[in-house]
Amino acid sequence: MQDYTITNATVVDGTGNQPYTADVVIKDGRIERIMRFTDDSRAAHVIDAKGQVLAPGFIDMHSHTDLQYLKEEPLDAKVRQGVTTELIGQDGLGVAPIEPGTLPLLSGLTAGLLGKVPAGEWCWRSFGEYLDTLDRRRLPTNAAALASHGPIRIASMGMDNRPATAGELERMRGMLGDMMASGAYGLSTGLIYPPCSYCTTDELIALCREVSPHDGIFVVHQRDEGYYLKRSFEEVTRIAREGGVHLHISHLQAYGQVNWPLMDDVLAMADRFIEEGHQVTWDRYPYLAGSTVLTAVLPDWTLGAGTAALVKNLRDRDFRARVRAEYTKGLDQWHNRSISVGWDKIVVSAVQRPENRWMEGKDCAALARATGKDPIDFVCDLLADEELAVTMISHYGSEEVLGKVLGHAQATVGSDGIYGGRPHPRLYGTYPRFLNQFVNVRRTMSLPEAIRKVTSVPASILGLRRRGQIREGWHADLVLFDPERITDTATYEEPYQYPKGISYVFVNGKPVVADGEYNGERPGRVLRRGVD
Repeated sequence: MQDYTITNATVVDGTGNQPYTADVVIKDGRIERIMRFTDDSRAAHVIDAKGQVLAPGFIDMHSHTDLQYLKEEPLDAKVRQGVTTELIGQDGLGVAPIEPGTLPLLSGLTAGLLGKVPAGEWCWRSFGEYLDTLDRRRLPTNAAALASHGPIRIASMGMDNRPATAGELERMRGMLGDMMASGAYGLSTGLIYPPCSYCTTDELIALCREVSPHDGIFVVHQRDEGYYLKRSFEEVTRIAREGGVHLHISHLQAYGQVNWPLMDDVLAMADRFIEEGHQVTWDRYPYLAGSTVLTAVLPDWTLGAGTAALVKNLRDRDFRARVRAEYTKGLDQWHNRSISVGWDKIVVSAVQRPENRWMEGKDCAALARATGKDPIDFVCDLLADEELAVTMISHYGSEEVLGKVLGHAQATVGSDGIYGGRPHPRLYGTYPRFLNQFVNVRRTMSLPEAIRKVTSVPASILGLRRRGQIREGWHADLVLFDPERITDTATYEEPYQYPKGISYVFVNGKPVVADGEYNGERPGRVLRRGVD
């Protein structure tokens, strides 16, 4: 007796090949049979999929669910949009390893991206112990993890804004090797986020040489996504070339209208890099606004003494004057977001303190006026009051650039969804929006091509085994949807809105979404590189 049979499905198998009609039999978490012609097989449950597309589950190449997995409330934002596997540990701001005394610092650094959980929930020290902790949880999706540069650097040399010594670098390499052996899929760094931003190019080359023997990838938020985008791209391609790794760029973008024309040159540089025999891919979300921690608007030197010191320093008159002086400098000096997009396009999306919740969804220029401050004082005061745990949305993008980035053969999709407050709508709508906009509205790619970008392409980048395609014997991570109705409904004003058109989502053979509703099941697994 089979567990499920999905009949009359239009199968888009993830390879880019043309759809076909078939019945798909699921048993013991795997795809047991794909039958082009219906027979009299019986199953415990039969789902008639006439008029619907059956695709592999979508793989989110940029997720911030690292600590959310530890919470008890429903985690349905991703699985309701068809995501069955999430890649965590992004931007160099993961949650392991933890050395004695570094937990408050690491918790403070990651609060804006990952949220907060009680200190007692951080019950691991090593990366492997963190994965074991997730193993003991019931997950709604599969979780694959990157080794994060930030915690490694903190464990070796704290928040020092300087090059690593030979001994410190050797210690980082040792920790990274252990993390790769524990199942990490590669190394991530965020070169706008301290302490990752304090490193040299040579440090990252040395670390990537530790990743290369494990066939891991190098995932990077570039050092600049604006004025120096091209120079930043040259840096990361050099790291990948000399480190011997597959380069994957997080949310490839040109930040601010003045920088939009740079993307043509960057894509041409990527093509040349591939022609030289190297590997580069990237992800992007299908929206024109981004989201990250509000501390990203500050010069990175401000975090050099750690999170607790910054909270204190932000209230200091002389320190505030030094910060204010930075905003008089142009984009050739640093990524001054007050120039590249403007305070009116930087929106406070999440805070922790109840008395500040009224600020969520309002831009910094308006909030400064409402509080009788200028934007710099407002931002500094809010970050100090919230102990840095503030998330922002910034409106920076171009439809034309977005189309070029996601339309390129090397592109895949990542939600970059951040939980809490009034989140960016990408947390709830990324994948339905991508399919609807690029297949149904823009008509710039076929459905098989779009499905391939979010299934077999990311599976191949990561080296996932038996996932990302509909094939007999492969894991039954599946999405059943109406190709005409699938769309996002989440907006910047009302982000907690589920997409339309998705009727079933299977994770490891178990339905987590059934008849369009989340059922609370948590059959997800922790995936480790090299393990089926």
